[in-house]
Amino acid sequence: MKNAANPHPGERHVRHAPTRAQHAAAWFGLVGVPLIWMTHVLLCTGLVATACAGGVVQRNALPWPLVHWALAFASLFAVALALAGVLAARRAWRDSAAFVAPQRETFRFVAWCGSAVSIAFAIGLAFTISVLLLLPLQPLCESLR
Repeated sequence: MKNAANPHPGERHVRHAPTRAQHAAAWFGLVGVPLIWMTHVLLCTGLVATACAGGVVQRNALPWPLVHWALAFASLFAVALALAGVLAARRAWRDSAAFVAPQRETFRFVAWCGSAVSIAFAIGLAFTISVLLLLPLQPLCESLR
C-alpha cells in the first residue's frame, strides 16, 4: 500500500526552491544571532554602568540586587534566542540538500554560513555571560567609590 503523502517511499522529496521560512531561518542565524549578542553586550554594559557610577552619585542608579536579576534575565533570554537561531539555521542547512541544483548551492552556502556564524556568536554569548557571572562586579564598583 502506498503512502498518500509520498507515493514513492524510496524517493526523496525534492523541492525546487527554499520556502520563506527556510530563508528566514538561514538569515536569522547569519544576522540575528550576532545582533542578539550585540544587544546583550550593550544592555549589560549599560546596566552595570548605571549601577557602578565610579564614585559619582546618580539619580538613576539601580541597586545591585536589581542589576543582578536584570543581568540574569537578559542572559537567559539572549541564550534562548541564540539557541533558537542556531537550531533554525542548522535545520535550514540540513534541509537545503533536498533542493534542485541551482538553488541548492546558493541556499546551502547561505544556510551553512548562518549555521557557522550563529554557533560562533552563541559561543561568544556564553563567554560574555561567564565573564559577567565570574567577574566580581559589585566589589569592583564599591572600591571605586
